[in-house]
Amino acid sequence: MSILGPGWTSFFYLVAAVCFILALKGLSSPRTARRGNAIGAAGALVAVVTVFLSAKLENIPLILGAIAVGSALAVPVARRVHMTQMPQLVALFNGVGGGAAALVAVLELGHSEDPWVRLAVVFTMLVGAVSFAGSAVTVGKLQELISTRPCCSPECRW
Repeated sequence: MSILGPGWTSFFYLVAAVCFILALKGLSSPRTARRGNAIGAAGALVAVVTVFLSAKLENIPLILGAIAVGSALAVPVARRVHMTQMPQLVALFNGVGGGAAALVAVLELGHSEDPWVRLAVVFTMLVGAVSFAGSAVTVGKLQELISTRPCCSPECRW
């Protein structure tokens, strides 16, 4: 059952998008990063609540369970990470988000016959997979598990 009408849904999505843009601006400086992070979190909350109130969702217990598991795993890690390891953590979280987008797209692939929808789903799979792979390489390089030297010659060894 949809509680919000299309007009309110669009309005709240616009509010969330503005929050995300302001968050990016705030994250551009150490002085304003805390505020930018809070604005981004508020935008994410607005977006998630809008989805729950405007869409006819199935499997709500599974969705809430996934949110609980993700939070239970991520919050302790984020609280214990050293500041010098923050780039690795950001890359890891980004990769998990990309991987999740790719998995959701895989699950949605067979649900529409519209070729444009299928194209969008395949594009989402591609972007999510590339984001996951790129973030995994970034974490590996930042943790010095992967060499940062360019590897262009046949004698190059990992």
